[in-house]
Amino acid sequence: MMASEEILRKTLHNADGKPFVKFKNIEGSFVTEGFELFVDEVQGDRTGHTRMRVRVPMRRAGFPEDMFSNESRRTALRDIIARRFWESARTHARSPIPKTEGGEVYMPRPGQEILARGCVGITQHYVEASFTADLPSKGNKVDEMAAIDLIFGRIALIVSESMLYQSYKRQKLYNHLETAENADWIRSRLLEMGLAAFVADGSVLPRRDDDLAPMIDAVPFGCDDSLKVTMEVPNGDPITGMGIPIGFTVLTGRSGSGKSTFADALFSGIYNHISGDGREYVISDPDAVYVMAEAGRYRDGSRVSAPASEIAAVEEAVELGSKLIILDEEYSSPCIIRRAYPPQDGDLEPLSEMGGTFGTTGISLFMVTGDESAIRRADTVLLMDGFRISRIDVDRLASGTGSVKAVERYPVSKTVSFEKGRKDVSTSAPSVRTVEIGEYKVGVPVAGFFDQGQTRMVADAIAVAKDMMDGSRPLRALCEEALAKVESDDASEGKGMGHARARAVDMAAVLSRHPQMLFVKK
Repeated sequence: MMASEEILRKTLHNADGKPFVKFKNIEGSFVTEGFELFVDEVQGDRTGHTRMRVRVPMRRAGFPEDMFSNESRRTALRDIIARRFWESARTHARSPIPKTEGGEVYMPRPGQEILARGCVGITQHYVEASFTADLPSKGNKVDEMAAIDLIFGRIALIVSESMLYQSYKRQKLYNHLETAENADWIRSRLLEMGLAAFVADGSVLPRRDDDLAPMIDAVPFGCDDSLKVTMEVPNGDPITGMGIPIGFTVLTGRSGSGKSTFADALFSGIYNHISGDGREYVISDPDAVYVMAEAGRYRDGSRVSAPASEIAAVEEAVELGSKLIILDEEYSSPCIIRRAYPPQDGDLEPLSEMGGTFGTTGISLFMVTGDESAIRRADTVLLMDGFRISRIDVDRLASGTGSVKAVERYPVSKTVSFEKGRKDVSTSAPSVRTVEIGEYKVGVPVAGFFDQGQTRMVADAIAVAKDMMDGSRPLRALCEEALAKVESDDASEGKGMGHARARAVDMAAVLSRHPQMLFVKK
C-alpha cells in the first residue's frame, strides 16, 4: 500500500539533522502530486546511491496509444523518454541549497542507437522511469530542506520535462517513432528481397571522434542506378538506396575512400539510429557479425592464432544463425584473404576462396579488400570513391570447394569459476566490450555492444545461465532464455536501470571465448 506525500514529508522532517542512516526510513512507495515515487533501496551512507523509480499514470502522461502500438514504436518511445530524462537530469544536476553534499540524479546516457532500455518502461496504464539519486546531506547528517528540493523540486521538474506528452514537440516525437518503425520494416524485408543489407541514398557515414554525431561537412553516400532498390515503408515516401545482394560481396577502392567507414556503418545497422545520426536507414541483418583477427583468443579451452580466430568466429556466426558476416582486411590476417600468406598453424582455406559457397546457404560474406583473387571470386564487386559506390565487372575465378558448417554446441559451465571475493557468483561489465566472469575478463572486440548497458545485461544473463549450462541446451537457445529472464526480472523494482537489450549472438561470443567453458558438440 502506498503512503501519502504528507507521510514522506513528515518522515524527512523527523530525520532532519540526524545521522544519514535515518534516510532508510523513506524506503517504500508514495503517492505525490503528479506521480508515484518508489524508493526501492536507500544508500547506506553519503558515498552511495539510492535506487528510485517514478511512475506517471498514462492519463496524466498523455502519450497517444498509437505511439506505443507495436514493438518498434514502444522501443523508440522508451528511448526518447530516456534521452529527455538524462538531459533534464543533467540540466538540474546540482542542489540549489548551500553547503549541501549530494543531491544528483543519474540515468545512463543513451548513445546513437535506439535500444530497449531498462531505465524506462511503458504500459497502457503508466510510464515509469528508473534512476539513482544521491540523497543530500550536510556532513553525515540528513538535510531535510535539500531532500525536499530533490524529490518535490528537481525530480518533479525532470518528470514534467521528460515523461509528459505535452513537453514534446509532436512532429519531432512522431518523426523519432516513425523512423524507427520504417527501419525495422526494411530490416524485416531484407531476406525476401534477396538482400543482405540496405544503405539509403544520402546517408552520412563518417563519424565524429565521440561517435555522437556525423562528421561535419561529410560527403553523403550515393550509388549508381544499377545498384538502387526502392523500399516501401509504413510512414512517408518510399526510400531509395543501395541493396547489397545475398552472396559474396567485395568492396574495394583506393586508400582513404571510405571503405572501412562503410563496413563500420554496415555493422552498426544491426540497430536503429536516432533522427539526425546519418545512419537512420543503414540496415543490416540483426544477427550480423564483424569478424576480426583476435590473436590469443580461446576456442574450446585452447588459445588459437589470429587466422584461426577468424575461422572460429565465422563458424560461430553460422552456428548462431547470422545471415551477414563482415570482414575488413585492415583488421584481418592476410592468409584469411589470400593464399599468398600461409598460416603458421596449419592449412586454413582463405575465406575469399570459400565466399561463393556462402550465398548458396543464404549467408552473405561482405569483405573489404583490394586483393585481386578475392575480387575475382566475388559474386558482386563494388568500387568506392568518395562515399559513392559503383558496380564493376571482372573476370571471375571459380570459388574453392570448402565451406563453413554449423556445428551446434551445448555449453557446460561446471569447470568455470564464477567466484570473486566473497561472492559465489560474480559477473560484471568493466568496459563496453569486456565481461568479467569471476576473476577472469573476457574481451569481445567484435561484439555488437554499442552501449555498456548491453554489456551489463549480458554479464547478468551469464550469471542467470550458470546453472542452465549443463549440456542440455544449444548455445543460442541458452542465451535467448537467459537474456529473456533478465529482461523479465528487470520489470520489477527498477532493477534493469543499467541494462539495454543485447543480442544472443553477442552473449554467445562471450561464452565462446572463455578459457574454462566446455562445449558438447552434437
